[in-house]
Amino acid sequence: MKRIFQKAVRTAKTDLVRVSAWSGVSTVVRMITGLVSIKVVAHVVGPAGIAMVGQFLNSISMVSLLGTGGIGQGVTKYIAEYYDEPEKQKSVIVQAVRVTAFSTLVMSLLVIVLSRPFGLYIFKNYDYTLLVFLFGLSIAFYSFNTLLISILNGFKSFRKFVAANIASSLFGLALSLFLVLQYGLFGALLNCVASQSVIIIVTLLYVYKEPWFKTLFARMKPDWKVIKRLGGFSLMALTSAIVVPLSQITIRSYIVKHLSIHDAGIWEGINRFSAMFLLVITSSLSIYYLPRLSEIRDSQTLRHEIIKAMKIILPTLLVACLAIYITRDIIIWLIFSPEFVPMRDLFAFQLIGNFFKIASFLLAFLLLARGMTRMYIITELLFGASLVYFSELFISKFDLSGAVMGYALNYFVYFLLLLYVFRKLLFPSIKGR
Repeated sequence: MKRIFQKAVRTAKTDLVRVSAWSGVSTVVRMITGLVSIKVVAHVVGPAGIAMVGQFLNSISMVSLLGTGGIGQGVTKYIAEYYDEPEKQKSVIVQAVRVTAFSTLVMSLLVIVLSRPFGLYIFKNYDYTLLVFLFGLSIAFYSFNTLLISILNGFKSFRKFVAANIASSLFGLALSLFLVLQYGLFGALLNCVASQSVIIIVTLLYVYKEPWFKTLFARMKPDWKVIKRLGGFSLMALTSAIVVPLSQITIRSYIVKHLSIHDAGIWEGINRFSAMFLLVITSSLSIYYLPRLSEIRDSQTLRHEIIKAMKIILPTLLVACLAIYITRDIIIWLIFSPEFVPMRDLFAFQLIGNFFKIASFLLAFLLLARGMTRMYIITELLFGASLVYFSELFISKFDLSGAVMGYALNYFVYFLLLLYVFRKLLFPSIKGR
């Protein structure tokens, strides 16, 4: 018992746990606000409305990330990596502003000009063209908010990062409740656009006094070396921006066509819940893990950091998954509505998929930290396609349960592949074999 207690104390003192504790406060707030929002939307618009909101959110996330130039994680990585070289950090910020401004302008004009066909593709009618037009106008706010958060993360300003996220979550919840309760489905869809436009105000209140803030307006010649490095991250992020939402849109459309829009709403509900549940871990990984891996320059320390993260995160995640499975009926009653009761049959495979998804992410962050652009893009394309294939294959055999079966199998295979890719780093004894 004494040894277990001492080990627990040592674990609690690790940087990962301390940062996770800070981000955990933010994430709990985001979870609560997100779950309250989901419950209200579920009650007001039902499963069919949830499916439409999910379709619009996937489209927004895809286009918005294209609007940022996809350099957010690259900015975080290089600012953290150049922690002892202020001039290089300044160059990264200035070039990042250039890339973001150009990408935002291109995507905003594209969405505004093509708002009618975009609206038809997303909603299958022209009823919500105005929302797509407004989204085109809002991309700049989202893009520069993402850039500010990425810079803050790179400088490891964890407390301000957490505070900004908490304030944004609370403000976003208030806006969501007002719009959904006031305008129903249209309000829920409008909130998808409005929330990303106003959150930048909250972020600015936390960053405008930072020493690096004035650098955003500094004049500097284009540094093509830095832009090229950020470009590698841009390719990786843009691949994810297209593959992840597009795969979900494809699967959702398949469910609507071969089952029903009600079933698509049930599937969207389990996905939205999973996203909220996994926020605790993914937030910690984004805040601490990527900057930390980017700092490390020797293989032994890198291996130690990865194994340490796995020892802390995976057992905790396993316990949480078991607890959620046992209490799934309470969760459906608490968060959703009686219409979502069929969701209970989806929890087992969804939670298995969640476990292997996080296990995979612990290794996939190495692809980002090491700038392994080609491997990252190949795996994203491969497993985006396999997710669609497995899901549609199992849906045709097992109806809606097949969607979560495909999800679980996909991330299990992804985890095995990443273990193989990094086998020499994780298992140095196999070198030379």
